[in-house]
Amino acid sequence: MDHRGGSSRRIVLDIPEAILKEDLNQLKQKALDLGASMAEIIPAEWVDVDERVILKCRVPMCPYYGKSPHCPPNSPDPDFMRRAISRYKWAILFALDVIPVVEFSDRPVQQKAGIEWTKKNMEITGTLETSAFGFGYHLAMGFCQFNCHVALCDSKPCQVLQGNKCANPLKARPSMEGVGIDVFRLVTKAGWEIYPIYRSVDSADVPKAMSVGIVFVY
Repeated sequence: MDHRGGSSRRIVLDIPEAILKEDLNQLKQKALDLGASMAEIIPAEWVDVDERVILKCRVPMCPYYGKSPHCPPNSPDPDFMRRAISRYKWAILFALDVIPVVEFSDRPVQQKAGIEWTKKNMEITGTLETSAFGFGYHLAMGFCQFNCHVALCDSKPCQVLQGNKCANPLKARPSMEGVGIDVFRLVTKAGWEIYPIYRSVDSADVPKAMSVGIVFVY
């Protein structure tokens, strides 16, 4: 498949407000065109990085802990992430409605179906990041959902952690939670509905499930 056709705009130090607004709206619409159920332009300052999010990767221990360079303890630490995010002003937040909910709320089903939702999330995240880069936002950076080790490498030993090249460098992204972003708080702040999903939950009691991603643009 030929992936050419992207734009390449000259890098400038100061982007006029009208152009920035138009670009952000284009990126928001692109997220929707790519299949996102919802997308919003949000101030980057809405994003909270909390050590407790990363602690949740260890208590209880996530089975994917330490299995990829994008997951704790290999991901950037919270202080680094706070400093990095503080340099951005705007981001595109998007979500995919997971239908049926059982594909996230029933573990045997989720182990297979959840991978496809993660791949779709990564596709949108990577495409938005690339589009923003082409617009001249050379520091655009995206974060997705779940784990690249499972979604892209079928849980095989990570090549990067073995000192080799990443098998999917343009697709793999850190999860939002893996770098300490409080997704529940952010989604709620954006005005979207989100519910806790856990192993023993009855999917009939969960009104909706979602896969969330974010791209910091400028």
